[in-house]
Amino acid sequence: MHKALLWVGGLLCAIGLAVLATSAVMSYMGLNPSYNLGDPAKVEFILVPFWQIGLVIAAIGAVGVLASRKDPSTDARLD
Repeated sequence: MHKALLWVGGLLCAIGLAVLATSAVMSYMGLNPSYNLGDPAKVEFILVPFWQIGLVIAAIGAVGVLASRKDPSTDARLD
């Protein structure tokens, strides 16, 4: 379980950092990278910037990595 959390957490951190880097590069190019969460049929536009999406993905990955760390108190109970 610890290894799976570590791998998934690390993968999510890497994806989140890649999205953050993509957002930075696109902003440097003068583009406004965002994702529309609204309904185009109703002409609703709820734009969420890429950097916010990347930050949330990286934060979830960091929580997974931190959760995968072994607790020293559990090692003592297994002996």
